[in-house]
Amino acid sequence: MDTIEIGTAVSKGPGVAKGRLKIGELPDGQPILIPVVVVRGASDGPALWLHGCVHGNEYCGAFVLHELIRSLSPDTLKGTVVALPILNMTAFQKNQRMSPFEGYNGGDLNRCFPGSATGTLTQQMAHAIYSELRKHADYLIDMHTALTEDVRWALYADIPGEIGKKGEGIARAFGFRSTLPAPPDILAGSSMMSAAKDGIPSFIIEAGGKGPAFTDETVRDTAERLRNVMRHLSMLDGVVTDYGKQWHFSNFAWVHSTQGGMFQRQVRCGDRVEKGTVIGNYFDLHGHPAGDAHAPHPGIVLAIHPGPVMSTGETLIHIGLDPQEV
Repeated sequence: MDTIEIGTAVSKGPGVAKGRLKIGELPDGQPILIPVVVVRGASDGPALWLHGCVHGNEYCGAFVLHELIRSLSPDTLKGTVVALPILNMTAFQKNQRMSPFEGYNGGDLNRCFPGSATGTLTQQMAHAIYSELRKHADYLIDMHTALTEDVRWALYADIPGEIGKKGEGIARAFGFRSTLPAPPDILAGSSMMSAAKDGIPSFIIEAGGKGPAFTDETVRDTAERLRNVMRHLSMLDGVVTDYGKQWHFSNFAWVHSTQGGMFQRQVRCGDRVEKGTVIGNYFDLHGHPAGDAHAPHPGIVLAIHPGPVMSTGETLIHIGLDPQEV
């Protein structure tokens, strides 16, 4: 077997190798290091790259990857799993979406791939990560969350040809009912779309909510669905579970609030809404009703503001458009 070396994680054969990858430096000159785990099987197979916490406060993905890694045995694995549970380390440490050291350029890591060796901090982080991803990955799965613990949807890079077909195969094996075949012109700068354009079938999971807004059940279920993907890719033995038909969307719509106040949602993720459906209620600080929030588009609820308070401009709802059962 060829040696796989990602930072200080060095794998020369079957087994588990752990280490850290340097992706930048702090103001005091100390390195920014992120954890890397490489699990190699005794038999040949594809290399599945998984990463989490692209956004630092989306902790559920890290817990899912830990749950998955603990369940794998090199003796029964075919191929290699490369897991990086925490990409955006300085944001992770501060329980926020983006690095606290980004000041002027947005700093969303999921819009900075494939990165730049001479760019902003986040662009250099993306470059350090993506250079290894492109070198080692045959497939990519990127773990995200949204706002509340009931978030359960996914998207794959719908690149024309074989890459898109393989992405759809992963999506069906993972089996979330709400799924977006993402066209090449959206999510520019995401690791998913960058990798797909480089010939690596790619998939994003949105499971659970920000910070502690997820459950043990979500972690266990998502890890099992990842094992089902690995069975689909012939990396693990066993029958591939058929999770049934999916809702595929044409695109999605982010809707922002134009009103502030105390907020109580009236729909949950996975609900179908029509244009004008009441999705939540506002109250003033005396507890008096202050208006309703309405869905501006028909579709499936992918994410909804959890309340209890909201200012203008916050994400109100995320809707999957034109759902078709396939």
